[in-house]
Amino acid sequence: MKLTIYKNTALGCLLFLLSACGMFGKEHLKLDGERLPVLQESKMLAPDFENGELKITLPQPYANNSWKQTGGNSLHRMEHLQASQNLKKVWDASFGTGSSKRDYLLAAPIVAYKVIFTIDADAQVRALRLDDGEEIWRKDLKPLIDDEYEISMKGAGLAEFNRKIYVTTGFGSVFALDMKTGKQLWRFDEKAPIRIAPTVANGLLFVQTIENSLIALDAQTGKEIWRQKTATEATTLVGGASPAYDPFQDVVIAAFSTGELKAFKASTGSELWSSLLVSYRRTNALANINGIKANPVIDGSVVYAFGHSNILAAIDLRTGNKIWEREIGGISQPWIAGKFIFVLDNNFNLLALEKASGKIVWNTNIPVTNNEDNTSGIFAKGPVLAGNRLLVASSNGYVFAISPYNGKIMGYISLSDGVSVSPVVARNMVLFTTNDAEIVAYK
Repeated sequence: MKLTIYKNTALGCLLFLLSACGMFGKEHLKLDGERLPVLQESKMLAPDFENGELKITLPQPYANNSWKQTGGNSLHRMEHLQASQNLKKVWDASFGTGSSKRDYLLAAPIVAYKVIFTIDADAQVRALRLDDGEEIWRKDLKPLIDDEYEISMKGAGLAEFNRKIYVTTGFGSVFALDMKTGKQLWRFDEKAPIRIAPTVANGLLFVQTIENSLIALDAQTGKEIWRQKTATEATTLVGGASPAYDPFQDVVIAAFSTGELKAFKASTGSELWSSLLVSYRRTNALANINGIKANPVIDGSVVYAFGHSNILAAIDLRTGNKIWEREIGGISQPWIAGKFIFVLDNNFNLLALEKASGKIVWNTNIPVTNNEDNTSGIFAKGPVLAGNRLLVASSNGYVFAISPYNGKIMGYISLSDGVSVSPVVARNMVLFTTNDAEIVAYK
């Protein structure tokens, strides 16, 4: 399907256009329910600048050859990625078992050396060719049927380092696999389930358990180097935030289900500081869940973190002092590019903010449904900045492209099933992962 961009003369025409035509192509957008005005912004999220007062400029897109872990790299900062202005679907491929009432597909794919690596809801790891989606090998990591750890949400996440594939699983084991064959190189067993993707760089592998233990492993041998434990939370979100690691500054940032964000000295595990990302303003029952699901981002001397419970903050990496904060909550990683930060909140508002001050430049509501009062069970992931567009995918099967410069919706596509993980971009290819365990590749 060819990506066609239509320009709107006014934002007020947006909803009419979306209901009249498909904007990533000629497909008609069909959503259940009555169309209601969803672009009415609250005063709290209204832009802090007059229209045209601050012009957004971005770094030039660059061609990234890999996406080696959740968030792209250990910093979770990928800036502006290269992708064609006329995306076409080139292939789709199944990679196993998708989400069900018992099992959830938690892990985004990774890309390294022209190979896609996936893990499905049944803990099967596959290697697929990036060019056409053909399978190279598969490895079943599921426990035996009588294993005491036979539980749901078996596949947690993937990372690649030094030609090894690292896998975290819901039954508490961490694996290192040979990238070429899938052969197991080592295994580390933890009693508590792991539902968060690992982070790896500079020979250190960081994994985090459902009981809020952060563990540093030797990436070569699987030997435990240190661990830190924080309090647990009775009610939390499915999945969680992968730690952000800067090997040059020897700092790892971890987010916990309590709403705490903590910094540790990566080489020793010594705690450096702690910050709470919890707002006292509770907008609904879900806002009472304090967990942090969005990956923190390290950008030089600043950490950007996004709590589910209505706090977006910029924090000094060394001291833990907050530089600024906004009462905005979400579950998706903030996207940093140049002097700006883009975030998707819990109410499907996509916002552009000035990175230094936290001031809002523009705010666009993503119309995931015709009825803003009937969004129960729907969520969205993103954004990812690729080819001068922000990509946002929804759990009811839509992918929207939004201009990073003014927030106008440029187009959309619909997929065969919903999407629960953020898009992945590598080698000018955009990969969407559907809930029925299918990779859909556009180039």
